Amino acid sequence: MIPARYSATRFPGKLMQDLGGKTVIRRTYEATFNSNLFDAVYVVTDSKIIYNEITSNGGIAIMSKKEHSCGSDRIAEAIEDMDVDIVVNVQGDEPFTEKESLQSLLNVFYQEDSNRIDLASLMTPMNDWNDIMNPNSVKVITDEHNYALYFSRAPIPYPRDTEVNNIYFKHKGVYAFKKQALIDFYNLPMRSLEASEKIECIRYLEYGKNIKMVETHHEGVEIDTPEDLERAKKLINKEIPVNNTITENNQKKIDTVYKNFPMVPKVVFGSNSFDQIDTIILPERNGVAPFIYLIDSVFENNKSFIEDRIPLSGTDKIIYISTAEEPKTSQVDDIVTHIKQNYQYVPSGIIGIGGGSILDLSKAVAIMLTNPGSAADYQGWDLVKNKAVYHVGIPTISGTGAEVSRTTVLMGPERKLGINSDFTPFDQVILDPNLIKDVPKDQWFYTGMDCYIHCIESLDGTYLNAFSQSYGEKALDLCKEIFLENNLSREASDGKLMMASWHGGMSIAYSQVGVAHAMSYGLAYVLGTKHGIGNCIVFDKLGKYYPEGVAIFKKMKEFHNINLPKGVCANVTEEQLDTMTNVALSLEPLWENALGADWKSEINADMLKELYRSL
Repeated sequence: MIPARYSATRFPGKLMQDLGGKTVIRRTYEATFNSNLFDAVYVVTDSKIIYNEITSNGGIAIMSKKEHSCGSDRIAEAIEDMDVDIVVNVQGDEPFTEKESLQSLLNVFYQEDSNRIDLASLMTPMNDWNDIMNPNSVKVITDEHNYALYFSRAPIPYPRDTEVNNIYFKHKGVYAFKKQALIDFYNLPMRSLEASEKIECIRYLEYGKNIKMVETHHEGVEIDTPEDLERAKKLINKEIPVNNTITENNQKKIDTVYKNFPMVPKVVFGSNSFDQIDTIILPERNGVAPFIYLIDSVFENNKSFIEDRIPLSGTDKIIYISTAEEPKTSQVDDIVTHIKQNYQYVPSGIIGIGGGSILDLSKAVAIMLTNPGSAADYQGWDLVKNKAVYHVGIPTISGTGAEVSRTTVLMGPERKLGINSDFTPFDQVILDPNLIKDVPKDQWFYTGMDCYIHCIESLDGTYLNAFSQSYGEKALDLCKEIFLENNLSREASDGKLMMASWHGGMSIAYSQVGVAHAMSYGLAYVLGTKHGIGNCIVFDKLGKYYPEGVAIFKKMKEFHNINLPKGVCANVTEEQLDTMTNVALSLEPLWENALGADWKSEINADMLKELYRSL
């Protein structure tokens, strides 16, 4: 039985709203009917409009004889003279009702305690604190045998002690009654608790009835508000193929469509700005949902530098991560699994504190907390479909541009490649030059050169445009000032390097990198060479492709007395060389930026192998 009232208080006429070419009430009826679990399916309504909608599309509807205050009353009137054992109440605003949950609900009447059960209903775990606080979401608490203790629009239990990791359950508006329990309900007057909460199943509890709750993990969308309807439309659109045929009238010229890239919306810069983190993230805290801090393990034994300055609250957690190796998709998956296993709620946010590896891991974890599958599934361009959780980047070394880029570069099972998407950029970045003051000289140089190489590859590339050029030129000037001149204090140099990294990252946001990055990806995949030093090793040999840029690089290297490793590929096998080459050549946008649309005539596997052998 599907009770259907036209004049809903929060969203009048919601059941007649269009949802993917059919009304909400029709979708609910068809989903229930198609479960094949029932001898008969009816819509019970007070509305001629809804009655006609169902009957004109082959369904069965019953017009209520009386006015009713709730759906159960409406159903009780309809079934009073029917010969039935079990009556299931499916709410009319549940178009995603599915068979498995309904079957689980009916099964309780065949269990050992079935004689004790007056009715059964569904509940689903909640992990979004905004949903928990939403009065439109009815919460339920149960005893150890899953019998309902109380229902409320308020969060129950109230999280007075934030250290207690309570599980919240959302009540789904689907009930299964023994017929007599439903008739009894119809004849019992409403009492104060039901009247206060406007939750009809409270009446059963007030009169001592037993409600068995059945846990389901089917989400769906209940249509309570116009916003819910929009969410439901998005779900429907995933299920129904969309006709993407381009007609003569709507055809567009692809070459006139420009990419609409997102940028980091909020950034703070300044010495000791890290100490503002508490006030910066506070508005993003969702109730008891924690903030998870991913921090480079080099700071684990220097707690006063980072950890002691972090305003931990409730179940907030610090996870120290080694960056001895390049970040991997499997590492992302492990961190996400750990968080999901240890926390009931989706975190309020992920905060990455470290160099490029930590920043990339943090962006990837934030993405994978809201997207199914493995991080490896999203390596590539624009494969991420769901918005990431709130994420903050706080660099402790500068040059990679990871703090501003729309990618997160990871070592996958088949190649090294970024998760390049509109949901990747940080929501907030904190640039504190004091955090990079103690970086070892070699690491400072290698990471700074990553920025310099970004600039050269962007400015010399075929993808160059005024947007990329303006950022790239500024970053290049800063790099020359930092690495070729000796008139800056360390404090001034650190501040300028942070801005060079930012501008270098922005330069490639609307452009691309080139040969050095493609080859260093292959090097990293096979030999595990870290990104910064790998770029330097490769770029040092690319005078043919970037003659002026490499000449200046060699001056910087000499100025700072940097000795690059030699013979890196001296002992690689032919199979390893093939893998390096395949990884590098698979990054087609990088080669097209470096050599043009006809790049395959300029470079091939044999030529690339010779370059690798020279490293």
